[in-house]
Amino acid sequence: MYCPKCGKENPDDAQLCHLCSSILTSTPAQVQALGVKTSGMAIAALILGILSIFTLGLTAIPAIILGIISLVIIEKSGGRLTGRGFAIGGIVAPVILVPIFLMIILMPALQRVKRQARVIACQSNLNQWSLIFSMYTQDNNGYFFSSEGRDNGRLWMDTLRPYYRNNNKLFLCPAATKPYTEGGQNPFGAWTTPEGDSGSYGLNGWACNPKQGQTELRRRGPIEDYWRTPKVQVVNNIPLFLDALWVNAWPRSSDEPPEYENWRKNKFGLNEMRCFCTNRHNGFVNGLFMDSSVRKVGLKELWTLKWHRQFDTKGPWTRAGGVQPSDWPPWMRNFRDY
Repeated sequence: MYCPKCGKENPDDAQLCHLCSSILTSTPAQVQALGVKTSGMAIAALILGILSIFTLGLTAIPAIILGIISLVIIEKSGGRLTGRGFAIGGIVAPVILVPIFLMIILMPALQRVKRQARVIACQSNLNQWSLIFSMYTQDNNGYFFSSEGRDNGRLWMDTLRPYYRNNNKLFLCPAATKPYTEGGQNPFGAWTTPEGDSGSYGLNGWACNPKQGQTELRRRGPIEDYWRTPKVQVVNNIPLFLDALWVNAWPRSSDEPPEYENWRKNKFGLNEMRCFCTNRHNGFVNGLFMDSSVRKVGLKELWTLKWHRQFDTKGPWTRAGGVQPSDWPPWMRNFRDY
């Protein structure tokens, strides 16, 4: 028998309600007359729970409170109220969905922070390389090494080894650590030499100091174009050591950019600027310059740097030289022009 006042179910032979002590004169059929309703508070809890996803949790606490209260009321209603599912949904939705929603919103910001941290760590590596190059030139009458010896111009690794004390971590930009031989891909892969060295920075080959009497170095000339020493003018625009696909390269103003973003070949041929034109830092690479400064360099800006003594900084791939946005490969067209 249901109490007509509070709806509590009592034994059929009870005369007083066990909950509210009201006289029981009704029959079990009277509960049908009372009607079964869905708790409005439970519905409100569910609505607030769903809204908490879009209000970044502002309605989460009210949703949880209303959900708990409505569950208690439904339990005490003696079957006159339903909506447990709504109430539970109002409690669960903020607890589960709000954190997920916040992660989705914050993920781009977290990715930007992560990329920025890698840029800073990369620049820190290059700052240490600036000290290494400086110590070497101070110990060698102000001149760079000749870049002769090991095949393909990798001599800088052996020559500078006493100064970096086998700290091979300095070879790797934090954004490019996986060797190509192990599945790494441009722009986030690292080169590996037959001798076992692995890295993701490269030397401007025009910085070297060829031996007297030579007419070219490793088939790159003329010999008069080499810098030989950091004691030159406009050193803040002369690149020395940068993010790269290979250990070194000799760029020229006529070099063409890579056709696509993950371009990589073992031989650069006549377009050695491609060695440094890698989208490693969202349209930029990091570079160390002759004056020991370190900064980000736009990919299109590479053609405006003074790579060798006769390099045309207003060449065909610069705005001063008449390049048009449509002249660049599609993957580079949205990058800043120089």
